[in-house]
Amino acid sequence: MKRKAFVAGAAAGVLGPWSAARATGGRDVEGPVVGHEVRVLLASASGAAPPAEPVDAYSFRWNGRMYRGRATSAVLPDGRIGLIDAVPLDAYLYSVVNKELSAGWPAGALQAQAIVARTYALTKGRPGKPYDVVAGDADQVYGGMDAESVEARAAVDATAGTIVTFAGAPARLAFGSCCGGYTADAGDLWGSDVPYLRGVPDPHCAIAPEYHWERETPYDEFARAFGARAIDIGDVQSVDLRDIDQTGRPRRVALVGARGAIELKTTAFRSAVGTSVVRSTLVQSVRLLRTGNAPSTVAIAGAGRGHGVGLCQWGARGMAQAGADAAAIVQFYFPQTALGRA
Repeated sequence: MKRKAFVAGAAAGVLGPWSAARATGGRDVEGPVVGHEVRVLLASASGAAPPAEPVDAYSFRWNGRMYRGRATSAVLPDGRIGLIDAVPLDAYLYSVVNKELSAGWPAGALQAQAIVARTYALTKGRPGKPYDVVAGDADQVYGGMDAESVEARAAVDATAGTIVTFAGAPARLAFGSCCGGYTADAGDLWGSDVPYLRGVPDPHCAIAPEYHWERETPYDEFARAFGARAIDIGDVQSVDLRDIDQTGRPRRVALVGARGAIELKTTAFRSAVGTSVVRSTLVQSVRLLRTGNAPSTVAIAGAGRGHGVGLCQWGARGMAQAGADAAAIVQFYFPQTALGRA
């Protein structure tokens, strides 16, 4: 999954066709899905907005595919012109839920994802700005109607209007693919001390393919990721995981060289090396493998996939398979919250 909560980003959208649908879980084409509207940045370009072809009052075609909603354009802060899909919230979620989870997962997990995704989108509203969310994983993955499924539409319809609240207001949520057995504390990871985004033990995601992982990367590439700082400290002698929090995640990672050391936050370390190598923030070991006296390869091991804060998607699947409904799943991952209405 594909979530970077509390962090703004820009990304070109993935695409997919649609016809307007009633709230039936089907593909009826008789009118719009009602509800809040969300403005999704699909793409940006210099000079002119990427062309979109209106189909009717509820849809448009872009790049050979169809979208629910209406295409608009706006000047972005960087001066580029953005193509924006102004789409009813639940019509947007029909695609998001199916892109974030597999249609074959239990209904409870799909419904929990729908509730969380709806809440996330509502809290991303940006009055006075040209768009609310991007179509890629900097926010929620959105792919239009080709990216929908009957199961995802049914999950959205079954939870219509339901959101997660805290102190009577929509909660600011996050979610990720797999927490590795213990969700991350937002305060430790991002410096955002949110009562309902504190780490909780999670035995439910042990079924995930990346519950445990190990990746190797060439030493030269690893060192280049840290730029001039790596040159200053000389060959890395060891990589230390420091200040381990209650969830097992190191708050800091230190590269110790012959002439000094570099210490970074774990999130910065992961970003520098790359998320395809450092699969999660739950880094458990970093080993230097040598050829002769020189380091040649760096082996990094850990648990889970993603930042680990909030809803663990594989954990939600495990809970749903054990019989938990969407409300129980949401309450487990976001303690002190309640379900409310948008």
